[in-house]
Amino acid sequence: MEQVIAFLEELAQHNYKEWFDAHKGEYLQAKNTIAEVAVELISRIAAFDPRMAGLRVEDCTYRIYRDIRFSPDKSPYKTHMGIYVCAGGKKSGRAGYYLHIEPATGTYFLCSGLYNPTKEMIKSIREEIMLSGEKLDSAIKAAKGFEIDWDGALTRLPLGWQEGPYSDYYRLKSYLLMKPLKRKYITDPGLARRAARDLKPTSAFCELLNRCVDYVLEGE
Repeated sequence: MEQVIAFLEELAQHNYKEWFDAHKGEYLQAKNTIAEVAVELISRIAAFDPRMAGLRVEDCTYRIYRDIRFSPDKSPYKTHMGIYVCAGGKKSGRAGYYLHIEPATGTYFLCSGLYNPTKEMIKSIREEIMLSGEKLDSAIKAAKGFEIDWDGALTRLPLGWQEGPYSDYYRLKSYLLMKPLKRKYITDPGLARRAARDLKPTSAFCELLNRCVDYVLEGE
């Protein structure tokens, strides 16, 4: 993983096509390393969350190329890499497990849950909280080392939802558990094993969210 980090650090300083083309071999090496981690991570996560069985590397990893059509930032390449192990693949809209590597900003983290769900999915989750909020609360508390991400949450309860023991969770727009990491965590030869071990306690959280998502998707 040291080579992956070194490549991404250099890319952040030389984010243009000519440099990237001249270092395509280094990119492919980094991509292959991430693929190897992804294969092991998928297998290890599937051992405690069977929904993830059968996923392929391409289901869980991302292109390095940015979509710059509507962005004021015309840098052509992402300066981070990630692995998202999610039932149905990264575009399914379901909750899953994510590893993020962004050395240029020193940002490394594990994450579990549901990012930017649809309005229908948020409503389904809020209904679950209204009926049995203790289940979500227990799942969050069981995820040792992780904290709920309140970034972007509403400042007050959404219209139509009543205060209660767990009503603060109504304010969330994404339902994510976050664990920041150090660089040495990423460069550990046992990265996939360690990440899967740390993510395992978040499986109840993901399972609860996915039941809510299933309710929406099956009704479409």
